[in-house]
Amino acid sequence: MPESSQAQTAPHRERTSPQRSESLWGNPTYRQWFTADTASTIGAAMRGFAISLIAFSLTQSVVLAGWLATFSQIATHVSDVFGGTVVDRHNRKGLIIANAVFGTLLWGTVFVLIALHAIAFPIFAIVTVAASAVNGLLANATNAMLRTIIPTREYPKAQSLNQGRDSVVSIAGSPLGGVLYAVAPWLPFAVASLMYAISGVSAAQLRVDEHVRDMVTTDRKSKRPDTASQAGCTSDAAVAPDADATAESAHTSFFEDFIEGWRWTLRRHTLMAICVIAALVNFGLNGVFAAVNLQLVSTHVDSVRLGFVNTVMGVGMLIGAVIAARVCERVHMGTGLVVLSVMSLLTLLPMLFSSDYLVILASSLIVGLPIPTINSLLMGFVFAKVPSEMQGRVESASGMLSMIPTLFCSALAGSLCCHASGSAPRSVCSWPCLRSMWSSRC
Repeated sequence: MPESSQAQTAPHRERTSPQRSESLWGNPTYRQWFTADTASTIGAAMRGFAISLIAFSLTQSVVLAGWLATFSQIATHVSDVFGGTVVDRHNRKGLIIANAVFGTLLWGTVFVLIALHAIAFPIFAIVTVAASAVNGLLANATNAMLRTIIPTREYPKAQSLNQGRDSVVSIAGSPLGGVLYAVAPWLPFAVASLMYAISGVSAAQLRVDEHVRDMVTTDRKSKRPDTASQAGCTSDAAVAPDADATAESAHTSFFEDFIEGWRWTLRRHTLMAICVIAALVNFGLNGVFAAVNLQLVSTHVDSVRLGFVNTVMGVGMLIGAVIAARVCERVHMGTGLVVLSVMSLLTLLPMLFSSDYLVILASSLIVGLPIPTINSLLMGFVFAKVPSEMQGRVESASGMLSMIPTLFCSALAGSLCCHASGSAPRSVCSWPCLRSMWSSRC
């Protein structure tokens, strides 16, 4: 980031960036943040695993199960478009707590209805989509708050810890979800509701002085996107705000802040190229695994064996997180994306030519290896280059652009599974990974 940009954001960092020099685990605020984030991650894993199983059990249709997953993703990402602005305009701690409360209530309702045998597919679909919309609107607050808790130099370590945690949750979460579902279909949702409650309690203990609204309004007049550099993801040229501009900035509307975030993102050519590559890789990986899961569900594979697919992938991601912690600081982002795009396609090959359960498990293991490094390179780039007061909006905009094609993965996979058999649906869904290699070169 240029020196002028660093000088420009210095006043905000004096209030928001931690000045401690101790390790991450020596920072009590980070421990509380990590606990809240981990609990919500476990909750999401529990309910996410059981949604397709419940939808299929209620409808006996992989198409409807696939479309429910698609509508849930659409709800998440549409609300996420506005969620970034909400996160940058409001107290992030309060938003984390609100997300936890909604998660507790909505999934608690599902657990009660299933336990009473009073659930119907329309009700289940409405609650699922509503919960996804709320999560998309508020979930960015967790990552956006991290910038005010740890210094930038600690982010690679924090990201490696987060991805290692996510891998452990994947390893343990899916088999546990399968076992819980086998015991009683409502148990995964009961655990999810409990985890969201723990997340809210932990978030309530956070002690962070954010001044988020002040950061947004000051940033609006002191950094003008109109004068932004068009190359890479550099920050805008410093423009000293006068008294009238500062007074006017106090009255900026939600719509103005929303437009500013998208303008800032769309004018960064490097960031746009990253979004294209991420969109292609995301579509390929998610499409293939959506087809695998729906085919396994439709052939009545038991929930425990189905859960082991995600478990094995989690083992691969855990190994990949260890690798990412060692290589991310040494690998240039462009070179890394080219290499990892090739690896993403190669890791899918066994799954494209065989429907054998053991082959699927083996392929799932190696698919997980490059994912933590990809995430660390992309998220580290955004974390380091984007000002704290823009974190929510830029993460929301870039996330939406990266996930647009993925919104229809489940629906496409479900439709293909009804009209084709074997590995054909997976082959169709994998082609974007091949296209991402050419985009990485460009």
